[in-house]
Amino acid sequence: MQGRFKGRSGVLRRLLREAAKIDKLGRSYSGLDSAEFRQRLARVRDAFKRRPDRNALQTAFALVQEAVTRTLGYRPYIEQVAGALALYDGFIAEMSTGEGKTVTAAMCATVRGFGKQPCHVITANDYLASRDAQIMKPLYDICGVTVGAVTGAMKPAERREGYSADVTYSTAKDVLADFLRDRIALGKYQNFSKRLVGDSSGANMERVMSNLVQRGLCTAIVDEADNVLIDEAVTPLIISKETKNEGFNESCRIAFALSEKLVQGTDYAVDIRFRTVRFLVDMDERLESLKSVGEGFCKASFLKDLIRQALVARELFVAGRQYVVEEGKVVIVDESTGRKMPMRSWNGGLHQMIELKEGLELSGLKETEARMSFQRFFRLYKNFSGMTGTGKEALGEFWTIYGAAVLCIPNHRKCLRKISFLKIFSTKESKRVAIVHEVLDVHAKGRPVLIGTKDIDESETLAEMIKALGLECCVINAVRSDDEATIIEGAGRMGAITVATNMAGRGTDIKIPDKVKKLGGLHVIATECNPSSRIDRQLFGRAARQGDPGSASHYASFEDDVLRRNLPGALWGAFRHLGRLSALVVRWAQYSAGKKAMKSRLSVQRTDTWLEDSLGFSGNDV
Repeated sequence: MQGRFKGRSGVLRRLLREAAKIDKLGRSYSGLDSAEFRQRLARVRDAFKRRPDRNALQTAFALVQEAVTRTLGYRPYIEQVAGALALYDGFIAEMSTGEGKTVTAAMCATVRGFGKQPCHVITANDYLASRDAQIMKPLYDICGVTVGAVTGAMKPAERREGYSADVTYSTAKDVLADFLRDRIALGKYQNFSKRLVGDSSGANMERVMSNLVQRGLCTAIVDEADNVLIDEAVTPLIISKETKNEGFNESCRIAFALSEKLVQGTDYAVDIRFRTVRFLVDMDERLESLKSVGEGFCKASFLKDLIRQALVARELFVAGRQYVVEEGKVVIVDESTGRKMPMRSWNGGLHQMIELKEGLELSGLKETEARMSFQRFFRLYKNFSGMTGTGKEALGEFWTIYGAAVLCIPNHRKCLRKISFLKIFSTKESKRVAIVHEVLDVHAKGRPVLIGTKDIDESETLAEMIKALGLECCVINAVRSDDEATIIEGAGRMGAITVATNMAGRGTDIKIPDKVKKLGGLHVIATECNPSSRIDRQLFGRAARQGDPGSASHYASFEDDVLRRNLPGALWGAFRHLGRLSALVVRWAQYSAGKKAMKSRLSVQRTDTWLEDSLGFSGNDV
């Protein structure tokens, strides 16, 4: 209730009135010549080296609004200014897709950058981090604010340079990983009191500080906040080092070989809903009787856990969905974004089991050096805010975990998007046939089509079906990401057909020419329901942006993962024959998936609280 009160309509009306005042003030600066305008900016930067009052803040935003006009060629709307104010005041600003969140974040980041304290703009992926930093660089330059980007492939020296800027664009994984690596580099100096009294000469401290890449945590502005702070916040980020352990690898080989002798339904059962494997026989007794069980890692109790991991790898992990194989390595694919995560691995032997499943060389054992959840990390920032197109569904969780209220910023233009009723089919194959028929109908009218899939295999299958009909189509997925920017640039042209995983969801801006607008704009087809309706809405948001026309249709089948995992088995068959009413079953399944995911995130928060209490009592920093 407190979170709802903080984001009440009265607060929004106040911010809109303040934004209108800023817009009026900003227009008065339009007549200034370049030299005088830069002098005004210099004076306001000096004011931000101290604690600015609200009048100074309004002046700063008015100057930044005019700077956007001069560098990017259009004037930010009052709603965008209100969104930037909401970010500055620590809210989660909900702004519809296409309403200019990139510029909104840049305006707030510029004002924060005036104070020369580190400001991190967190984006959904490396592509967006590099793109946004490059697009907004003229704005930052004219305002006297430096900007940089930090992406996964960068070396430490490049990362240090990126973080040295006043405003740094990066991803949550990179910023948290760099924070943890800096903590490791600090060693005993992590504790502030030890830094004060540890070395009077300062020689050691200077050497340690030279190995750090970040300047500290002051301000975080999180783009696509629901994805970063909720969808991807279940699994903590772990920094580990690889050590060779042939005994462990041999144990994995033995366990995988034994798992191949087990029979599903007789020796073990697979729970699709909870993605677990349960033994139906006494494995401890069976393993104790095996002559192949040796000492050390091969003790029966440990081998039992490895066999379970082998079964999980075989039954629940599919190439092209949870991972891909590249250059003899297993690369994890983020299911919520569809992007590869080459620097991550599964623990507990699962990664090695998947390598055995794919016939690859086994990687070493991972030894944990540091770990932290995203929830705990973002609470470390002095100033924290975020924005998303789909925030109101999670407003309770934003407040409970992060103490941030959601504020819904109104649209500048009325949304013209037309969304069809959900079409649900018994099988995936019948669903695919219907999707291809719809693609043919829309393509015949000359309109561009964007087809969103949940995994790599489905994107490739639909692309092959479309090409078999003699139509050209482009594919974007984790294994075909090199030409992503080029494909997105052409996805709005007449007759274009693009098949993409969730990579083409968040942050993707597809421009359409005037002749396409006259035909009805971009048509989006969602081929499967995601575990959260927020992700579905993000895909629909690629069409009908900024008052343009557009449409979307939604498909599902009873063989889709979200229904198989979240619908009770006894009801699964009965609901297949409800016709249009079966769409309610999808909503039920998504609600059930959301409840389970939220329980997992609250469990992470409880673990964080326990760690803080325990380690705080011991006198160690956490």
